[in-house]
Amino acid sequence: MHSLIQLSIVVLLLPLLSFVILIFFNRRLPRRGDFVGVGILGTAFAISAYIFWTVIVQTYDPAFRVAWNFTWIDLGNVPGVGPLQIKMGVVIDNLTAIMLAMVNLISLLVHLYSTGYMAGDKNYGRYFAYLGIFTFSMLGIVLSDNLFSIYIFWELVGLSSYLLIGFFFEKDSAANAQKKAFLANRVGDIGMWLGILILYSQFHTFGFSEIYANLAAGKFTLSNAWLTASGILLFMGCVGKSAQFPLHIWLPDAMEGPTPVSALIHAATMVAAGVYFVARIFVLLTPDALHVIAFVGAFTAFMAATIAITQNDIKRVLAYSTVSQLGYMVLGLGVGAYSAALFHLVTHAFFKACLFLGSGAIIHAMHHEQDMRWMGGLRKHMPWTFATFTLATLALAGLPLTSGFMSKDAILAGALGFATVEGGGIYYLIPVLGFFSAMLTAFYMGRQIWLVFFGESRTHLKPADDHHADHHAHDSHAAHGDEHHEEHGVHEVSWNMRAPLVILATLSVFFVYSPDPLDGAKGWFMHMIQTPATVVGSASLEKPAALATAQQPLLAEAAVVGAGHAEKDVPESAAAEKGEEKGGHTFADPRQAEIAHATHGAHYTAIYISSIMVVLGISMALIVFVFKIIDPDKTAEAIRPLYLFSLNKWYWDEIYDATFIRGSVILSKVLSWFDTNIVDGLVNGVAVTVRKFAFANAGFDKYVVDGMVNFTAFSVNTTGAVLRKLQTGKVQTYVVMLIIAVFGYFVYYVTKLVY
Repeated sequence: MHSLIQLSIVVLLLPLLSFVILIFFNRRLPRRGDFVGVGILGTAFAISAYIFWTVIVQTYDPAFRVAWNFTWIDLGNVPGVGPLQIKMGVVIDNLTAIMLAMVNLISLLVHLYSTGYMAGDKNYGRYFAYLGIFTFSMLGIVLSDNLFSIYIFWELVGLSSYLLIGFFFEKDSAANAQKKAFLANRVGDIGMWLGILILYSQFHTFGFSEIYANLAAGKFTLSNAWLTASGILLFMGCVGKSAQFPLHIWLPDAMEGPTPVSALIHAATMVAAGVYFVARIFVLLTPDALHVIAFVGAFTAFMAATIAITQNDIKRVLAYSTVSQLGYMVLGLGVGAYSAALFHLVTHAFFKACLFLGSGAIIHAMHHEQDMRWMGGLRKHMPWTFATFTLATLALAGLPLTSGFMSKDAILAGALGFATVEGGGIYYLIPVLGFFSAMLTAFYMGRQIWLVFFGESRTHLKPADDHHADHHAHDSHAAHGDEHHEEHGVHEVSWNMRAPLVILATLSVFFVYSPDPLDGAKGWFMHMIQTPATVVGSASLEKPAALATAQQPLLAEAAVVGAGHAEKDVPESAAAEKGEEKGGHTFADPRQAEIAHATHGAHYTAIYISSIMVVLGISMALIVFVFKIIDPDKTAEAIRPLYLFSLNKWYWDEIYDATFIRGSVILSKVLSWFDTNIVDGLVNGVAVTVRKFAFANAGFDKYVVDGMVNFTAFSVNTTGAVLRKLQTGKVQTYVVMLIIAVFGYFVYYVTKLVY
């Protein structure tokens, strides 16, 4: 087994070890064992950092790949199916190495931050145990080399999020939020499982390498529409986990969990899982499937941004921001900007984790207050939080010199290139929505910065009957006492909460990824994460057999991964040799090469348009909240229908409540009535009929059958009793009877003669 594989397995199992120790023994350990969680995650990060250094820095090979697997279940030769084996395995490539380092780093920082934020909570040890199982689940998705293994860890991520979103289970709102997240994700997971089954029905394997090789060989016997359907169904898993429309509704409500958990969910674990999964299956997505993905992402980015501009809860603004930024990532994958989408996944993880942890520091300092309308002036009291929060905000808004600027503009350039290649028209709606969302992002983040950190404190303006803070009282350790919490006044947070903010803010600056602040393509990330060839190069395919033709070059992985061993894989494909080379990348798909060429040409156009939109967004925020040229309250009243439309989140909850939820309730009542009156009615009717028939049958048996039997017995008994009188055994009696008989016969005979 390759040494990197061994190390990756250790990294995977360490958070599980943390979970096992803390879930069973936290009450027996000092500080409820928080040092165990922090120490184990620190070790896991150190090992993952070594893997990152080995793969990304030392090797520096875009084609690097090592893999190992083993047979987990062997059912032998199943009738009608054939040999049935399920394998489990680990794969390490450049993307895996980056994700391992990113997930473990953010999880470590969340662990460290939580030692301050959650201190004193009655379930403190259980909280750290749940963080461990959450990290383990996400690492399992990152390392899996097949669909079945990913699905197992996929469901574990769902379980972990369920436990942490509803961590304060005594609150009805938290319990409802965890159920909402669970049900919304089940919808997406069902579609994902159906997509997996379509592929398994064709290839009898779950392994990525085997599936791609079979597709390249033209062994998909169903129509191209089925391949498109399988891709869209697999994408449904991402729609659920990464909160894309129409299953986005659960993520904002997930704010009911502890704030550090929000940072973990929104940055490195659950929502990242969906985008990462689409990147893993990118090879088998047809153009039609990619079009669906692109439009879903663009609409989600725009919709969530329009909602964020009116929200007042500091965490809810960031939650809708996450939904919007995830829309950018999905949009990027849909338009073929593969590297840019994954680049944004990583950059967003750091600045969004910083923002959520920063919001936690603010909530902590404000004595559990989360409504931005009652904040203000915090920059004077919390300089570290202000500086880090502002830097992360600039990265989210996409200002130059930040990581978000490079990754988001790369996606928008890809959207412009995609629309150009597709012939414009409706496809230009994708970049238009992307650019407009960028403006809205700058506006609502500018609004948040101003309301929270500038001006004067507005705590005294809070209505006396506003119990918003009490609703979230359990979301801070301050409720249980803290040396840094003063009853009167706002203080900067302690070092264990401040250090993660500084680290994450630093990772939001451009030089971490590229020496050129205007071009992320010149950095190490975009070089190491290159777009793989797509399986289907044209949406016009009618027969899957055409997948193997020279006109449709495909990805053919040279990996031969055997049980119990691993080797370095270098993809070699005759089709790739026929591909086009643009900008240093070799594309097996000519269409992909054309999009890449158009994207390269649109790079600076995207930068110019995006910069203009960001400046407009910031300018609008300044005009409304700083210079107060426009009164936000009067404006909201003037456009009240639109304001309420945004404030009430496009009424999606109400629409779903009126349709799916009430529809389900009505359907359940109809089914209950049908069951009670029809099914049970038939059963009960049959029972009554059978019962009455049984009574009738019993009466017939008692009075007719038994009567006849009893009458026969009575008759025989009576006759016997009479005849018994005649059989006395005396000769005299018999002589008299004979004389009577003879006399009787004589009388009968004489009578007959006379008449």
